[in-house]
Amino acid sequence: MGSFDMDAELTRAVERVLDDHGWNGATAERIAEALGVNRVTLYRRGLTRERLITAAALAAAAEFKAAALPCLTAPGSAHDRLRLLLEALYELADAHLSLLAGLFDGPTALFHMGIDSEDTELITQLEYTDPFERLLRDGAVDGTLNSTSPRDDAELIFNAAGWTYVHLRRSHRWTSERARPEVTRVVLAFVEPA
Repeated sequence: MGSFDMDAELTRAVERVLDDHGWNGATAERIAEALGVNRVTLYRRGLTRERLITAAALAAAAEFKAAALPCLTAPGSAHDRLRLLLEALYELADAHLSLLAGLFDGPTALFHMGIDSEDTELITQLEYTDPFERLLRDGAVDGTLNSTSPRDDAELIFNAAGWTYVHLRRSHRWTSERARPEVTRVVLAFVEPA
């Protein structure tokens, strides 16, 4: 295999390895094998285990960013659009459950720092929290959401909804049909006006 799509193929390969071997067993060698290339090919491209997992996480972040846009621009109240955004988050989680569960079980600090000091590309919570912050600000204007600190509350909502959903789906084996409305109910109670 001469080349591979760093987004789709790599993400699928990382997720297969995480499914089969867990976080600690997700080695560069296993990821290379799942990609159909040898370890030397990855080494020549400077792709370490951490960079491979980070690339997969960045691809998932880009998917969420694309899925968030229609939620932000949809008609209706900020409350209605927040429900849509939560659904988009759950869709992403279900599509990448192995990767997200691996990040949850592994070093979640990956979401907050660069791969190394020479790498300027960061995985930050902002990829995920900015859409929530915007809707909280919109909700303050239209009166359908209550937040005294939209930036902090957006981070709280993303983490409460995202990680709780992943944990319930992966560790407790809840179905998406059970987890989605329950997580949404709890999260919305936090920001609905009294």
